[in-house]
Amino acid sequence: GRVYDNPEKFGLENVAQIDYSNGCYCFDYRVIWRELATGRLLTARDSGCSCPSPFEDYGSVESLAPFVLSEIEDEVLDERKNAWYDGDDPAPFLEKVRGLAMVFAVAQGTVRGGQ
Repeated sequence: GRVYDNPEKFGLENVAQIDYSNGCYCFDYRVIWRELATGRLLTARDSGCSCPSPFEDYGSVESLAPFVLSEIEDEVLDERKNAWYDGDDPAPFLEKVRGLAMVFAVAQGTVRGGQ
C-alpha cells in the first residue's frame, strides 16, 4: 500500500492538499498528513501525467518530509506568481496549513494558545 491511498494504514490522516496543476491529464500535489499518534505534521509533493498514480513511490512514513510552514508558504507563493498558474486557489490551503501549524505548536507547548 501507499501512504497517499491508505494513510490510515500508516497511522496518518490527510489533512490538507493542493493541486498546483490545472488537472488536465496531470497532477502536481502538495499534501500534508498528520501522524495520529503524535500529531506531528508530515508532507510530500509529487507530480506527473495521468499515467502514474500520485505518490506511488511513497510507501512509508519515512518517505515523507517534516512539515515546515515557511517552506510550504514559500512554495505556494512561488507557484502562484507564475503567469501560467492554473491550479487550486492557494488561499484556503494556506489558511488550513497555518491553522494546523498553530494547533501543533500549541500542542507541543512551543506557542501558547491565543497568542
